[in-house]
Amino acid sequence: MIPITQPPVVEIDTEATAAYIRLYAAATVARTEPFGSEKGFVMLDFDANENVVGIEVVGQQEFSIRELIKQVPVEVTDAVLNQTRYVAADLQVA
Repeated sequence: MIPITQPPVVEIDTEATAAYIRLYAAATVARTEPFGSEKGFVMLDFDANENVVGIEVVGQQEFSIRELIKQVPVEVTDAVLNQTRYVAADLQVA
């Protein structure tokens, strides 16, 4: 189960039908692993402490956070999801 404890930022690339869910703004990715999903291609980014810091979902037509997280087992409250920010994939997150 992947805990999401702060509002994520979803970077959307509609041309590639892909989205990146950034779970921690200042995290450094140490490794990336594929995650088996029936609905699309999913990659998980881990930090040096083995925490999931980002989720990439490819092959999506719907980019709402609730639709995207159906791909992976997450633990999150509606209050956190309601604060999700969406940005274009080519923008830098502040």
